[in-house]
Amino acid sequence: MKKMIFVLAYALVVVSVFAFTKAAENNKLAILLSNQYTQQMADASDKMEELDTAVKQTLLFNHSEGSKKAREDIWRLSSDIKRSVASLPLDTAFSTSWMNYLGRIGNYAKVADKSSDPGEYHKVMSQASKNLGVMHDDWRLATAGLIKGRYSMEEWNNKLNASNPDFDWSNLGTSIKQYTEADFPLTASESDAMKKKELKNIDEAKVTQAEAVERFKTLFPQVSSDVVGVDRSKPGSPYPFYHIRFTDGESIGYIDITEKGGHVLSYLAERPFGKNSVPFDDLKKYAEEFLKAAGYKDLVYEEARENNTAWHFVFVREEPFYGAKVFSDVIHLKIAKDTGDIIGLNAMEYIQKEKLHRQSIKKVDWKEFFHKDVQVVENELAYVENERMEQRLAHYLKVTRDENGHNGTYNVVVDTETSEVIKTEKLE
Repeated sequence: MKKMIFVLAYALVVVSVFAFTKAAENNKLAILLSNQYTQQMADASDKMEELDTAVKQTLLFNHSEGSKKAREDIWRLSSDIKRSVASLPLDTAFSTSWMNYLGRIGNYAKVADKSSDPGEYHKVMSQASKNLGVMHDDWRLATAGLIKGRYSMEEWNNKLNASNPDFDWSNLGTSIKQYTEADFPLTASESDAMKKKELKNIDEAKVTQAEAVERFKTLFPQVSSDVVGVDRSKPGSPYPFYHIRFTDGESIGYIDITEKGGHVLSYLAERPFGKNSVPFDDLKKYAEEFLKAAGYKDLVYEEARENNTAWHFVFVREEPFYGAKVFSDVIHLKIAKDTGDIIGLNAMEYIQKEKLHRQSIKKVDWKEFFHKDVQVVENELAYVENERMEQRLAHYLKVTRDENGHNGTYNVVVDTETSEVIKTEKLE
């Protein structure tokens, strides 16, 4: 009996010590986390002042060249503050509005040298500077409790989640959203991009649940014999779709099909893989045959990557007038190496079909355009999105040059009408 009492007493001591140690560790972690967040908030406050100063500096000049350094600072600081806001324990609606505003002010400053109207820049940034001052004051008031050490992390989170918090984060988020819409209204290209992202350009008839399932069976007869569930997308989704789950032998997976038009958004099948390996050329042929059978008849092969079980193919839409590839309209296919079955498909970007415009093609002397040691090895036409979110017809070039005995290879994208260099990318 004494032994039992001793063992129980010993166990109680051990548990108590363990609990105390754990509580001390958790308390230490909370203090470290609180210090980290406090430092990030203080750092964000300092950078907001720097951002406002940089905005004011750009207003000194009529020409973008004079404000180039300050505009670069606006881009850098807005990106830094966005990262801080994203990582801090803040009200979600507020942080989303803040990051949106910061992103738009950074982008506006970045493309200012492309604008031919300095008066418009001055008008927009003058108002942005006023709003930044108000936003900075609100930020300091809202975060003072944690920065000055009045609240622990637990108290801060409790106040954030309270039904009547000390500070009205929701109203602050709404105010910033209004500033964003007033200072930086969406351009036509940005509005088009938003509609495209939310599939608002689809004006095809709706398909029923039964029709969506039938579409699935037509595309994937080998696995569609046992549908185990069909769900609708949640209310409030950018676009409604059917989520169809299936099982077939050792395969399980799902397919998402849009309600408007019955387009496949994505498809995924999981199953064990065998040791056989179908030749690459056969797999590529299977992929092309599948796409044609599925109604995707305007695609061309672009590239492929592999892992130990599958090949990942990328197909790009080809615009018919110029024969130009549209790199924003792609379909990704994943094909099993052992059987050639389609085990993955993502057609989201293809469904978000770009609105394209015809464009003049200026003749370019590439020997004059590039340095004499640069060789153009490939030149094709493609539609590519520029910094202003516009789809532009471009020369899609592959160029090489000798770099200290090594062959450097680059993709260079040049606007066919303006000769603007849209993108330069070094290839591995």
